[in-house]
Amino acid sequence: MSKTVLFVCVGNTFRSVLSEEMFNAGAPHGWVAESAGVSPEPRVAPAVEWLLREKGIKMRKRTPRLVTEDMIASASRVVTFGCLDRCPIGAESKSEDWPFPGSTDKTPEELRAIRDGLSKNIDDLISKITSEVPESRSPARIAKSGLDP
Repeated sequence: MSKTVLFVCVGNTFRSVLSEEMFNAGAPHGWVAESAGVSPEPRVAPAVEWLLREKGIKMRKRTPRLVTEDMIASASRVVTFGCLDRCPIGAESKSEDWPFPGSTDKTPEELRAIRDGLSKNIDDLISKITSEVPESRSPARIAKSGLDP
């Protein structure tokens, strides 16, 4: 079963969608990203498609969706964009907040800068995930058990 990173912003139209698509384009084995919003808009921001295309990522067809308690509960990690206080219960114990602005009134250059900042954070998150040793396979636990690594 895959572990999930859930990206949550207010409208699920820009930052969370970009993050979901970019994470999934380079997701480590056993991980997948999803996204949702605390107050979803009717459609994804048009800029998302061309911002992803510039990076060689094809956006899948999608409609913004509402974040639910079940989504939070099943996520291994939650990344918010300034909306943690509006997320369902349970998000705070497994979340981090990335302070990136939304797309409203931004120039193409500003949108690219946001995308590139998100991309760097996603790369850092993937590095963090891939460097974590599961508790059951940690050197200390293996030594205590007397098993060979």
